[in-house]
Amino acid sequence: MGVNEPGERSQLTSENASDSRTYRTIDKPADTPESDLLSPTESEFLNAGAGERNHDDSNKQPKQSSIWGVVWILLLGEFVSHADGTITFASAGRISSEFNALPDANWLATAYSLGVCAAMPMYGKLSDIYGRKNILLLAYSFFGIGSVLCGIGVQMWHVVLGRAVMGLGGAGMATLAAIIITDIVPRRDIATWRAYVNIASTLGRAAGGPIGGALTDLVGWRWLFTGQAIFIAMAALLTILKLNISREPHLDNQEEPASSKSKLARIDFIGTFFLSASVVSGITLLDIGGKKFSWTSPYTISLGVASLVLLIAFVLTEAFWAREPIFSLRILRQPNVIASYLVMTFQVLAQVGMMYTIPLYFQVTGRASTSSAGAHLVPAVVGNAVAGIVAGVFIKRTGRYRGLTIVAGLIAAVTYILEYFRWNGNTNWWESLYIIPGGIGTSIAQAASFVSMTSRLEQSDIAMATSGIFLLSQVGVSASITANNAALESEFKNQLQRKITGEGAEHIIERILSDVSYINQLTGNLREIVVSSYVQGLKYTYVFSLISSTLASISGLMIRNHQL
Repeated sequence: MGVNEPGERSQLTSENASDSRTYRTIDKPADTPESDLLSPTESEFLNAGAGERNHDDSNKQPKQSSIWGVVWILLLGEFVSHADGTITFASAGRISSEFNALPDANWLATAYSLGVCAAMPMYGKLSDIYGRKNILLLAYSFFGIGSVLCGIGVQMWHVVLGRAVMGLGGAGMATLAAIIITDIVPRRDIATWRAYVNIASTLGRAAGGPIGGALTDLVGWRWLFTGQAIFIAMAALLTILKLNISREPHLDNQEEPASSKSKLARIDFIGTFFLSASVVSGITLLDIGGKKFSWTSPYTISLGVASLVLLIAFVLTEAFWAREPIFSLRILRQPNVIASYLVMTFQVLAQVGMMYTIPLYFQVTGRASTSSAGAHLVPAVVGNAVAGIVAGVFIKRTGRYRGLTIVAGLIAAVTYILEYFRWNGNTNWWESLYIIPGGIGTSIAQAASFVSMTSRLEQSDIAMATSGIFLLSQVGVSASITANNAALESEFKNQLQRKITGEGAEHIIERILSDVSYINQLTGNLREIVVSSYVQGLKYTYVFSLISSTLASISGLMIRNHQL
């Protein structure tokens, strides 16, 4: 798999290939011995002090210890930001109930997603203008301030606002970690180092639920956010003290430091507004469509039209008027970029559908508690972490990534096929392990598509391209939850209406559709009807994930192995 196309010779697969990227070194006086100089990465990131930079020989590679010195600083922020999601899921009911606003519990997650999507497009370009370290600290500041707002909120809208501010920071924490890694490691090694970051993210997601539930019961939900603020402050302090980037790789041709005014003039405010507003409108549409408002209501239609019009305005702005676009459309014309975006997006659609429905399945069919149902996700999480490392090692040793983007979706498809045919309401422990291929396939697709995306890009374009792929992933999360929830509820309701008839049937169906705990109280024939109906509804979600995963593999066929 991943064989080069005829006429192409991948530098990745060459024994003596060296990464074409250049690393910063410190200018040395004529009488300074070469051996007295630090390695490129050490001089750039680990308190080597200020100094101008020369382009070093491209055969020089940063030391593993130097890269670890950078990556471990990023891991704490990655852990906290990904733990936040499952922490919020675990405590949302308690938080909203305290303010007598249980129907608005979903806004704790929605507000965060809106903040992420609004800010995600900006971070790549802003880090090009103001520097990776400065913008990473800005992201930490947003996340920390938002956490404090949540912790001290005295009304529900205070907490929701805090969640939106946290989302502004979370977008940058995820994006900047990926961008910094692409800055400091050879492209052949990107997947390996991204896998380590993915482990921190995975551990955060796995630990967030139990930690959130336990702390909510022991000391109250406010300490969940106060604790996150403390950890983010620690991450920011580590960044200030240890992550020393005196000049940025993209400023090589800039002889004089730009003034604050000239930097501000480089920001594409109009394009940023159009893109952020378009995405926020679309995410809001996905969140409320079919729930608070019908899909044909004037409100949802207006949101859809607004999202489309704003997106067209963004494209026109970037194509014709922006001096320095927030996202240059020419990136989409580069080899492998669109295909990589498609692979990542389709695989996110498939994976999120699986992760969203698994706890629901075991809660309904096995009366599992929230923590027990969440524990059934662990096999997929473990498969995700291990496969990421294996994929990274494979790419590093062979230089091939195209084949991985193709087989990843096929591997994940095994999970969705097994779920469809074997998960019929009485799943045992061994059959619960069927989700492992889904985690493996997603991790492989993420690693390979990220390398594929960067394989032919100029270094100056990678930050913007990374913001784009992360934005699409976030949109994919919201789209997947909406699509799977709509498919599940529609078929579940249809099944119940056919099987439950007579006096009081409508009231019973309404309670079944709105409360899982009510389903768990049912017994006898009624419970069998409800469980079988729910299982039938879930089968539509498995089909959705299977189609998405297959489309990811088909998209991988458009990718080609190229010289870096």
